[in-house]
Order: sequence, then structure tokens, then C-alpha cells
Amino acid sequence: MEKEKYLIGDVANLMGLSRDTLRYYEKRGILSSEKGDNGYRYYNERDISKLIGILYQRKMDIGLDDMEELWSEDGTLDKLTRITRLRLEEEKKAIRKHEQTVARLRITQNDCENINHHLNQVTMQNFPSAYVIIPHTTIKESVELWFQYARDYSGLDMMYAFDEYTWKPEGSSISTEYKNTQLILHRDLQQIVDYDVNEQSTPVTNPALCVSSFCISEDRTPAPSAILPMIEWARKQGLMISHQLYSTFAFQGLHRGRNIYYLQIYIPVF
Repeated sequence: MEKEKYLIGDVANLMGLSRDTLRYYEKRGILSSEKGDNGYRYYNERDISKLIGILYQRKMDIGLDDMEELWSEDGTLDKLTRITRLRLEEEKKAIRKHEQTVARLRITQNDCENINHHLNQVTMQNFPSAYVIIPHTTIKESVELWFQYARDYSGLDMMYAFDEYTWKPEGSSISTEYKNTQLILHRDLQQIVDYDVNEQSTPVTNPALCVSSFCISEDRTPAPSAILPMIEWARKQGLMISHQLYSTFAFQGLHRGRNIYYLQIYIPVF
């Protein structure tokens, strides 16, 4: 019984490939064909079956160098096992990086939406539920530590720096005193970062209801003009508030030609 033969154009149409791709596979020794009496090159059923395997392996992003090795020497099973193991690890790492990228986008989008909706408004917010990665440092050291941890642990660039201050009345205004800085990571990011965070070994923030506001500042330290409306609003609501406050910046940017911080301020409520 004569075996079915396929012209290169037929195979190209059947597989959704270009003729150049098929010729390149032949040049690399991955695929073969035979020349007929009429001068045309044909693929037989065995070649077509082999091509199905080749295309499946390409769908796994197995490179042509590896493909050439797989189809040119004995020991295909062992080689394919090794190659797929390596490719699987590469894909897992790529998925991890993709998950972290999605998380960064989600966090930034959430910050942008909150700023757009609540800039210069006073609201009630819960203090973020977070792991305290660095519990006590200075503003200068927090910058250095952020870069160090972000470099050493993939995903920890999503930490926020929370600066703690105390405030007290001073005439018709207030004065603030810097206390310390914490680097925190939102708890819902625990599975996204390559850092061992858990409630047994890592401190967590205290859940506290806060008076909160977003403001624009030319400095990382919030100005009294941003804090006073929060204090006044709390008094009008009959709320007892702490003399501690926490400030974090969502990001920096330009506003009316000036370099600015977008700050969020929290004052705990008793």
C-alpha cells in the first residue's frame, strides 16, 4: 500500500506554518523530507507525526538548539526529561515575576484611585493590615534598607515606609516631632514576595481606626496645614484622637511643575 505523501505547501497550510519555517527545520536537522522523481520534496506520514511533536515542543518554548539535540541523537527520553524540568522551572519563575508585576500594578492603581477620589478630604480609614519588615529605623536609613531588601528579596520593593510623628498644639497651629520609620508590607502580599513573612516571626501592625487624609507635599514630612483639617474634622465628629500620626507616600511625581510627594496621613482614634 502506497504511503500518503505531502508537498511542502500542503504541510504549510495544514500546520499553519510558512514554507521558510519548514525549510529552516530541515536545515537544522530537526525535520527531514524526501525528493521525488519529479523533483518535488515530500513529507510522509512519519514526518507529519514528527512535525506534530516538534510543534508541541515549540509550544513549550523549547529552543531550537535543544530541539536539534533531541532529534539528532539517541537518548531522547532522558534529554526531554531534563529539558522539560529546566523549562518548567523557568516558567515558574516567569509566573512569579508576572504575579509580582500584577501586584505592583494593582497597588499603584489603588493608590491613584484613592488619591483622585480623596485628595484633601478627611475620611475614616483602618490602618493598613501589614507585616512590619523593619520595625524601627530613620528616614535616611529606611531609604537604604528599602533598596537593600528590594535588591535581595524579589517583591519587597512593594514595601511602604511609614514615618511616625507626635504632634502638639502650638498657638493656632501645631508642631510635629519625628519619632521613627517602619517599613511595612501589606499582608495580602505575603504569597507574592520571596521573603519569609509569617505571623509567628514577623510583627504585624495594630488594627486601628484612623482619621485619614491624602495631601500633596513638597517634603516627605507632612505640613501642619495638612494635619490641622484632620484634627478639626475629628473634633467636630466628637472623636478622641491620638497625638501620634503616621505618614506614608504613595509615590512622587510632578504637580504644576513642582516635584511633590503624594502623602497619606493616619491619626489613630481612641
